[in-house]
Amino acid sequence: MPKAQTRPKTSLKRGLLRAAGWNERTRSALETLIRNGSGKNLPVVLDFDNTIVCGDIADALVAVLAKSKQLTAESIPKVFCPPFRSAKGDEVTLESCGDITEYYEALLAGPTAHGSRDSAPHANGHVWAVQVLQGLSPLDVVNATRTAFEMSAFAKPFMIEVTPGKTSFLAPFVYEPMVELLAVLLRHGFDVWIVSASPVWSVRWMVLNALNPRLRERGIKRGLRADHIIGISTLLADESNRLYKDGLFVRENPGYAALDEKVLGSMWLTSTLQFPVSTFSGKVACILDAIGTRPYLCVGDGLGDHSMMAFSQNRLWIARLESPSYQEATLKLIRRTGKAGWMLQPVICTQGIGFVPTLRTVTSVFEKIPEKIRKSITMLSRSDFLGSK
Repeated sequence: MPKAQTRPKTSLKRGLLRAAGWNERTRSALETLIRNGSGKNLPVVLDFDNTIVCGDIADALVAVLAKSKQLTAESIPKVFCPPFRSAKGDEVTLESCGDITEYYEALLAGPTAHGSRDSAPHANGHVWAVQVLQGLSPLDVVNATRTAFEMSAFAKPFMIEVTPGKTSFLAPFVYEPMVELLAVLLRHGFDVWIVSASPVWSVRWMVLNALNPRLRERGIKRGLRADHIIGISTLLADESNRLYKDGLFVRENPGYAALDEKVLGSMWLTSTLQFPVSTFSGKVACILDAIGTRPYLCVGDGLGDHSMMAFSQNRLWIARLESPSYQEATLKLIRRTGKAGWMLQPVICTQGIGFVPTLRTVTSVFEKIPEKIRKSITMLSRSDFLGSK
């Protein structure tokens, strides 16, 4: 674990988190945690997709590569695309899908015959989105990531349509309150990491080019470090067929860490995964390898974050109201772990709404509340995490 730093000369006055949208109870609990841990170099771990940003950069990456024909049914080795039966009983093959993203979506939905007994239903899809990149260079990946991000405008959702009327994916945009939270954590001397189930090169590009500039606007000159970004990766090969691990190479080669085009363009992705793989319980293994201890705080939004959140001392759950099954599973996890150390923050990704301070706020947003959001509101309102106002 990194050596503890001297307590920074930063005011610990009230109002550390001032962005609109924070739930007041959650804001207060976070500010207390930050004050108590300030200047101690305590590790904080955040998921990336639908946690720091609204949307999933892996989805957007695959969509851009499919739309540009850099990824096609013909270019992907068939060994990565076995036929399978969907939860509805339909046979899914790469050839029968309108484009590769339709197969990807079906794979993410959890295709195993175990149904609800499968504790990691999306993991195969997470890994697939990286393995199918084999043969591309890291530069190809970051260029497609740039294209995906440039399709979005802050807080204005833009859908990347692959097959018109059939498959489309959100171009991610950054949550403003999360920029604020990261700035406050860094200003107060926390050791901040991102552990994501998306391709590491995409997440790193998003952090260095979309997130760190926003942090600099808030006075954080250094921002998040490239070697503190963990994502799914494969072994990289160079022209001499030497193999590299991202987690080591990012610390050894400044050009690679800075996403230098010459360095990224001189390598290509193999199909061999780097282990541990940062999805579901693999995220805990990545934390142990990189940090070596339980995080002081963990922030996440999905089932794949449950393991690392249960492993952490304190947890901030970003409750996507469009996903009632996630809220149900998380409330069950909270009952198993005990309520101590848990905080909830409701968000609505639809229409770029983002953080909402109370569940009652939602009634003023929609003329008619969508059924999935209504289910989430009903469950969360019974949990007494968010207060009554």
